[in-house]
Amino acid sequence: MRLRAFVLVVLALVLALFTSSQTFATTTVPTTAKALPAVAISATPAGRVPVAFGKAQISVPAAWWVLYNSPPCRTGSPSGEVFVDPPPGVFHCPAETAPGPNTTVSFEPPRSPLSAVLGYPEVINGISVFPYPAGPRRSYVVPSLGVEITVDGPLGQRVLHTLTWSPRSVVLANGPAPKVPLSWRSLMFAGLRFSVPADWPVQHTTTWNLCGPVQITLSEAVTLDTDKTFQALPCPAPMPFPVIPSNGVRVDADAQGPTGSFSPGGTCLHIGGLTACPSRTPDYSILFLRVTVPGRTKPVYVSIGLAGSGMVARTILYSPREAP
Repeated sequence: MRLRAFVLVVLALVLALFTSSQTFATTTVPTTAKALPAVAISATPAGRVPVAFGKAQISVPAAWWVLYNSPPCRTGSPSGEVFVDPPPGVFHCPAETAPGPNTTVSFEPPRSPLSAVLGYPEVINGISVFPYPAGPRRSYVVPSLGVEITVDGPLGQRVLHTLTWSPRSVVLANGPAPKVPLSWRSLMFAGLRFSVPADWPVQHTTTWNLCGPVQITLSEAVTLDTDKTFQALPCPAPMPFPVIPSNGVRVDADAQGPTGSFSPGGTCLHIGGLTACPSRTPDYSILFLRVTVPGRTKPVYVSIGLAGSGMVARTILYSPREAP
């Protein structure tokens, strides 16, 4: 009888300990917590370059040609070509004078209206990808990212399987603001106070030039532009090779900025007493924002480079405050 009572006491203690530990785990890890989207960095191995469009990103070999806002007409690149956000419609491409690329990829918004009949989904890096079951094109729609991808050629499936969230999706996702690292420094310009990594050089300029809307990346630096003088220079032709995205910041005090006209696209954010509204274009590796500063008659335009995991850009986005 004593042995049986002892065993019952031990079991009761174990049960109580197990129950208390379960209660502690539940209270410290809320079930309602929602993680930010994550860029699959491993999807861009050495020798490949990330190519972003909206919420989505793929990676292609560095030797491929990448053409933005261009008709999907093959240019003769021997290795591969990517057409990012080609204009809608049917185009009459000129006859090819050279052998076409081995692989072509088209990266664009989903066709409209979206077909109600889709194939069985495949999960790539945690993202559901639905093939169009009919038609000659090897097209896939990704509803969660708002893109359609068409691949043709021997490396098409390999490129498709590099699909992941873009840094832009991480920067604009709902969630808590990240803490600014103690190693960063604070800058003040055009009524703004914002933070950047301490080793970034700061450049000052007074000129502006509209060379948009296609701007793919920024230099890893801080550019502060008073926009006092319009510089009427011809816009450089876009390079057909993929450009490695980088982090960086540009602040334009008065003009529209270097990215062309502002096109509202997304929910405005209220940060530190400021209102920051994202632009729909450019939709690649730059986040273009119109920031309303109390007491200023003109908005301030801020461009933030989008690279890596997106957390550097997200930290910069949530750092601005009204300058004292």
